[in-house]
Amino acid sequence: MNDTGDVGTLGDVASDVEDQRPRRRRALLILLAMIGVPILFVAGIGIWFQRQIDPAGEPGSEVEFRIEPGWGVGTIGGELEAADVIGSKLAFEVYARLGGHDDFQAGDYVLRHDLGVRDAIETIEAGPVVVERELRVIPGLWLDEVAAAVADQLDLDAATFIDVVRSGEVRSRYQPEDIVSTEGLLFPDTYRFADDATEVDVVRTMVERFDAVADEIGLAEAPTRAGHSPYEVAIAASLIQGEAKLDVERPLIASVVYNRLGDGIPLQIDASVLYAIGERKPTNTAEDRATDSPYNTYLVTGLPPTPFATTARTSLEAALDPDVTEYRFYVLIDPSGAHAFAVTYEEHLANVERARELGLFG
Repeated sequence: MNDTGDVGTLGDVASDVEDQRPRRRRALLILLAMIGVPILFVAGIGIWFQRQIDPAGEPGSEVEFRIEPGWGVGTIGGELEAADVIGSKLAFEVYARLGGHDDFQAGDYVLRHDLGVRDAIETIEAGPVVVERELRVIPGLWLDEVAAAVADQLDLDAATFIDVVRSGEVRSRYQPEDIVSTEGLLFPDTYRFADDATEVDVVRTMVERFDAVADEIGLAEAPTRAGHSPYEVAIAASLIQGEAKLDVERPLIASVVYNRLGDGIPLQIDASVLYAIGERKPTNTAEDRATDSPYNTYLVTGLPPTPFATTARTSLEAALDPDVTEYRFYVLIDPSGAHAFAVTYEEHLANVERARELGLFG
């Protein structure tokens, strides 16, 4: 009986061992599952997040994107996702907040489809695209013509531009205290302005450009170089601008202006008469020359009260450093714009007759 009992006991032990092996395997599998599933989940999240940060492949076509004032990280992320620039607003928010990327400027941006969070943030942090417009102002324009160019090329308001010029809000260093308007002190040039530039910005830029050019040529030295104040030289330069067609003649015309001023006789500058009547035309009439205006240099002795046209550097230089001559008269003598100069009135009349014979005026 003892032998039989011993055999039965060993068999039971062997059976128990066999029964425990599957249970241990199941327990191990459960343990591995409990450890592995979270790891796989975390790994999956990491892979997904990485693909949101830096997607595979090249970005797509360009996307014009605008950040409005007051938009936070969440709003920007949502708009980027809606525009298909990024794949996930959540990934954008997490990456931006963890990296301290939360100072985004309002404005316009050029992004790309499927750009990814990292590149989208880098592009936005570089700042908005500055949309610029070009303004081209040529020499010899009157204020209303400059305003029309500003309205046409910059889509600003012409009347507001004129009001700013005449308001005294912007001033030139070469503007006397009793002169309010910066008319004639707007330098003709090609400018580039941001899309949100205002009329004040344009006036200020053009006046600052005038001052810079005036500084370069030494306009402050006008009293010793030309015998007139800097502002008077600017007025003379606007007259020269309207009369001279050839740069070589500008200093000669300047000498006529100053010689006639010295003699105390009217300048009789046609360009100022046209400004006085507010009409551009090839010649003026006796009726035009009778117009009651401080800019009518046929009636008024001395310089006009202000410069009245955009003035090129060459005209400013000529007014600052005129040729030394005895000339008191000039008349157009060639279709190229050349003039015949004269010292006496008799010489001038002979030149006028010659010009008539050439058919240059009636």
